[in-house]
Amino acid sequence: MSVIDAVAWVVRYSDVLAWILFGTAVGGFVTPRFNTNTLAIWGGALFGFGAATITVVLAGLKDPMVVLAAATILAIALAGYWFGVLRIWHPERRPSNRMVERFHFNTIFGQLMSHLILIVWVLIVLAPFWVMLVNSLKPKREIFRSPFDFPTAEQRTLEGYKSAWIDGNFDVYFKNSITVSINSILLILIIGVLASYALANWRSRGSSMVYLYFIAGLMIPIRLGTINIVTIVQALGLNGRLEGLIPIYVAMGVPMAVFVLTSFMRGIPQDLLDAARMDGASEFQVLWRIVVPLVRPALATVVILNLIPIYNDLWFPLILTRSESVRTVTYGVSLLFGQYQSDWNAILSTLSLASVPVLIIYLLMSKQFIQGLTAGAVKG
Repeated sequence: MSVIDAVAWVVRYSDVLAWILFGTAVGGFVTPRFNTNTLAIWGGALFGFGAATITVVLAGLKDPMVVLAAATILAIALAGYWFGVLRIWHPERRPSNRMVERFHFNTIFGQLMSHLILIVWVLIVLAPFWVMLVNSLKPKREIFRSPFDFPTAEQRTLEGYKSAWIDGNFDVYFKNSITVSINSILLILIIGVLASYALANWRSRGSSMVYLYFIAGLMIPIRLGTINIVTIVQALGLNGRLEGLIPIYVAMGVPMAVFVLTSFMRGIPQDLLDAARMDGASEFQVLWRIVVPLVRPALATVVILNLIPIYNDLWFPLILTRSESVRTVTYGVSLLFGQYQSDWNAILSTLSLASVPVLIIYLLMSKQFIQGLTAGAVKG
């Protein structure tokens, strides 16, 4: 079995594998609450694996009522193991502090299960990307004949990329998406840094109200105000222009930027900032030379979290940009889907090209992004 066949098999039976892994993980990770013996932990994982496998083999997971029955059987099997078998076998092994010893991820079982779950998850996530990439190099007939196979030398073709770049005006759409995304991200970072620095150093009831006002933007979807937004854009004379999209995306991204950056800036020692002020640095110099370098991971987090929804947005370009010269990539791809037939070779080629900028930015900023997420979790 090749790697592609293995990925296809995982995707085809992802619901079954997910259910079996879920049963195994629940049995293994919850067992330490009742008995910390290594053999008992593996026994709980085996009970969960067996119960989940039996329910899948007997009934499958297609009907919601069957899923409910399978969950009931799994719960009964594990409860019988925890409250029946473990009470007879080494009852003195019950931990004294359940809050501390609730889950044991540093055991061999925990490491094995975590790696197994992550590997399966990576295969599931990468499978659509692989299908998109390999099928963009095939003619239309081969896409439906063997969607998971890598194209041979005779099958390989770049007609989809030529069609997307030349006939489909992808270069224009790509330039428009990059222009809108970069300008929106720059404005989001500038406004977010300034607002977060002010909120982090202004400690009063008023600052809390202003901070909650920003955070409210995360709770209210901006698409609910589409009618009012369109009215404002038309009143400003920005309808049908790329400049009309940038203020919308800035308003959509600033709440997230303020939420992430404010928590980081509040964690910076105040003595460090006071020392810079005593040395004669202005507030802007303190912000630019001390605060911004320290919150670089948070800036990378803000960039990635806002770049993806802005670059992939279809809603506002569909409403505000009708002219072909101002269409974005996502809007251009949507036009390739016909009512009766679709040029899948061109569609997949366009999507492959469109995913390149996001992948490059993520690879360049992945280290800072991961540091921002982990540090934000601790500081939050």
